[in-house]
Amino acid sequence: MGRGALPGNPSGHGRPGHGGESRNPDAPEGRRNRYSRKLSRRIGHRAVHWALGAGSKRGDRMKPVPTYRDLERPDDTGLPLAWGIWGPDDQLGTLNNITEAKVREAARLVKRGVRFNLDLPLHVPYGEVKENAHVKRRAPVQTLLVRDREHLLVRDDKLDEFYLQCSSQWDGLTHMGDPRHGFYNGVSAEQVTQREGTRNGIEHLAEFGVVSRGVLADIPRYYARKGRDWDIMAQQVVTAEDLAACLADQQSELEPGDVLMVRLGWVEAFRAAPDVEARDALLRPWKFSGLSGQEDMWEFLWDRRVAALASDSVTVEVWPIDPPRPSLHLSIARLGLTLGEMFDFEALAADCAEQGDYRAMFTSSPLNVRGGVGSPPNAMAIR
Repeated sequence: MGRGALPGNPSGHGRPGHGGESRNPDAPEGRRNRYSRKLSRRIGHRAVHWALGAGSKRGDRMKPVPTYRDLERPDDTGLPLAWGIWGPDDQLGTLNNITEAKVREAARLVKRGVRFNLDLPLHVPYGEVKENAHVKRRAPVQTLLVRDREHLLVRDDKLDEFYLQCSSQWDGLTHMGDPRHGFYNGVSAEQVTQREGTRNGIEHLAEFGVVSRGVLADIPRYYARKGRDWDIMAQQVVTAEDLAACLADQQSELEPGDVLMVRLGWVEAFRAAPDVEARDALLRPWKFSGLSGQEDMWEFLWDRRVAALASDSVTVEVWPIDPPRPSLHLSIARLGLTLGEMFDFEALAADCAEQGDYRAMFTSSPLNVRGGVGSPPNAMAIR
């Protein structure tokens, strides 16, 4: 699965990318360029997504994007491969659905000036359960450094064993790859170096700036209203139909460029657990209820042009996944979808329920770590 270096700039945002130019038509950029040309021919006058925000200028216009059913399906899995949609050098994926007009629209949602932190403390959850609840991840080890002087008391600190996906997190576009095709937009394993020229790193999210309209779907409250049981650990599946029904019940509508926030109740259950044994039982089994990872959800998210999907659960989707069936984690590679996990929506959800409005301005500034696979989101909702 060797790949040539990919030159250029990530979606026109941030600094130019690096890497040598390849003229081999079978190199990734050659394949993506052929795909882009084929896509342009296929679009024609067929149904495409085309959004123009209120008061938009020319630069705010969204690019035409094929519907889910019109995406190329290049292999016998029958699953789409949404590469080249935003150009051969794109490193943002579905975040490209956020336009400047969308940011202005999000800002207009701020009426009361109330802010909601959406990040858990970095030591949660792994610092509050038994050891080895995850095969690799641990809570970071914090050290306070004392350097007192005669005229000043000085404190520094450091973190050791800091796993960037140990708490609230974004999964970047190199978190999951497709064994057949590699990482999003044709990036090979050899191009993920975390050195100069590395591809699809989390730094591109930091430079892009994730600011948009956030829409919360509160699954536990919706199920309670409908008299349906919900257990975050029972491997219940929220289908695309369920998710759409929840949004409709809330009188919420998804629009292109929205960040979809799905509350599933895992953070609530973890906080309510009375002791370390109970908390450990909510994490160690790695069996969770969640969204469907099947094509019903792929199509739902793609055709609504969701920019990113964040959840308060450990895995977003029902877990464990069942290869070779589709999963939302596979859609990271094939659709360029940014996934968020273990976000803290508790205070926001309570406010949304009280106000009867599930929208907020959503902001996220991930760590600017070159080649980062993931990052704490540093996310807020503002209303």
